Amino acid sequence: MSRTHTGTGSRPPSDPPHPQDERRELDLYDLIEMIWSQRGMIIAVFLVLFVSGAAASFLLLNKTYEARARLLVLLDDEDLTPGAAGSGDGFIIEQVLQSESEILNSETVRRLALENIGPATILPEGGSEALALRTMRHNFSVVRAPNASVLIPVLKAGSAERAETILNAIVDAYVEYRQVVLTGDGATGVADRRAQSDEAYRVALDALDRFLTDNDITDYESDTAALLTRIAALQTSLATAQSERQASSAAASAIAQRVAEMPENIDLYVESSAENLLIEKRLERESLLSRYLEAAPPVVALDREIAELEEFMARGGVQGLGQRRTGVNTVRQGLVQEQLRLESMAAAEGMRARTISTQLASAEREISRLRGLAPQYNRLAQNVAATAAAATSLASQQAEAEARQSLAPGSADAVRIVERAFAPVEGSSLKKLGIAAAFVFAAGVAMLMGLLRGYWSRHVDPAVQRQSMPNHAPTADMTEAIGPMPSRVAGVPVLARIPDRGYTLARR
Repeated sequence: MSRTHTGTGSRPPSDPPHPQDERRELDLYDLIEMIWSQRGMIIAVFLVLFVSGAAASFLLLNKTYEARARLLVLLDDEDLTPGAAGSGDGFIIEQVLQSESEILNSETVRRLALENIGPATILPEGGSEALALRTMRHNFSVVRAPNASVLIPVLKAGSAERAETILNAIVDAYVEYRQVVLTGDGATGVADRRAQSDEAYRVALDALDRFLTDNDITDYESDTAALLTRIAALQTSLATAQSERQASSAAASAIAQRVAEMPENIDLYVESSAENLLIEKRLERESLLSRYLEAAPPVVALDREIAELEEFMARGGVQGLGQRRTGVNTVRQGLVQEQLRLESMAAAEGMRARTISTQLASAEREISRLRGLAPQYNRLAQNVAATAAAATSLASQQAEAEARQSLAPGSADAVRIVERAFAPVEGSSLKKLGIAAAFVFAAGVAMLMGLLRGYWSRHVDPAVQRQSMPNHAPTADMTEAIGPMPSRVAGVPVLARIPDRGYTLARR
């Protein structure tokens, strides 16, 4: 866009730009003009590219046939109803379907299928086993039916019969292989692991037996418990013996004090005539009373004699008189015998306490030795317990695996073949799509090359630039086209005027 000043503005008019410094932006008219000017080259490039692409699509893109099968995956063998989407077991059936999809799409299944049908079935024109595996890998896929626990294996091949044969071989290999994975190798693998676990248990048990034999232990836990019980009994017996010895010693000391205070001999009896005479007088008085009254003179005289005799005896007149007999003090003798018995008992209890103390010290040394061996014994016992538990668990697993392996293949299978593959009636071809793509590609490349060549010839080529420089007169052309520019329009100053683009193109 050029700007013409009237002289009434704030800045003076500038010199017109040099032709070499002028560069316009390209618009739609310029692009159409460049395409039209290069129409011959565009048509030639388009025809070459389109014919080549169409020929390649027609010759290389062959018709393919797609075979499908359907497999029903059950969540539980006892419940034959598959889990539906959105139910409580939706997440679990999702995991089951994913696992079965991975097994179905595994390389091992494809290799088993290839071994069953051979590479020639997959590659009729011939090829190696690796090429056949690669072809199967590229043409085989597994899709899942929406809202159902159904797997749909899909295989594409150049022949309908070949697609049916290959897909059925893959399905059969999958059903056979999953039985081997879930039940076949389980018993053998568990049996090997159980044998290793049994050997580990035997080694651990031998190490424990050697430890017990070397340390003179029959059963560590039983021996420890017996020693603890014995120590408790010995401690009780020692306390009893010591208390009995102390009691016997104290009793013997008390009896010894009493014996020391008692005489060895005592008077057995003392006889005197005064006592006999007193007895005779009393008997005589009783005889007189049978004939006389108490006031009779003979009775009164006899009472006087009895009274005088009793007074004489009371004053000790007969002390030391008469016959006396002495002997051993039997009470002291019994106390001495009891003292001897208690002293012997105290001595016996003391000897018993010393014996029990010796036995208790020996038992305590033995329990201290066993407690010092406790860490090593616990480690060996834990090894035995751990290996025994592992062997027991593996024995259970082996029994379960053998039970599963003994079942019929159909009863232990959670996958049912709902529909086997059949030869597809119609095939699909990408020839039309390839030809359409070749057309779009050829048209795009031809237009791009035409635009590039047209832009170069009009705006970049130096020869064209030199030819257009002398005839460049934009100011005169603009003045001639639009006439003189008014200074003001509707009270607003006019700074510049843009000519009609169509008029300029027509003049060119």
